[in-house]
Amino acid sequence: MFHSILVATGPSPWSRNAVATAIRLAAHLQVEVVIAHILEDDLEYQPQGLVASDPRLRTEMEAAGQRILTQAAERATHAQVAHRTVSQWGAIAEQIVRLAETYHCDLIVMGTRHLTGEKRLMTGRICNAVIATAPCPILVVPLVQ
Repeated sequence: MFHSILVATGPSPWSRNAVATAIRLAAHLQVEVVIAHILEDDLEYQPQGLVASDPRLRTEMEAAGQRILTQAAERATHAQVAHRTVSQWGAIAEQIVRLAETYHCDLIVMGTRHLTGEKRLMTGRICNAVIATAPCPILVVPLVQ
């Protein structure tokens, strides 16, 4: 049914949980996993005072992203899962959808904080945007404490 799984990752515990889930699923199905780290360059969503147009900051962000991808790739290798990693600048939701299309992924795995109520409405923008525009099914993995 699935041939290639895209998983979006980042520094958060819910992202690491999504990677673990995607790797387990890929191992079970014997399919490739594309591990993606998107570097947000939309000023509207960057923390106050953070400007990703600063070359030194961009370099630091790229290095941090590469460390995240390396850790995820090591987990995939340990599980004997075929994988590739990709790092991309841009609006997170748009880049996730674009990468799923580019790599012909037929499933996207994303993590969520498992928030409820008003907090979920305010912070679920990435998952909601991907769900609304994705070319394939999405598996949203909550971080259950």
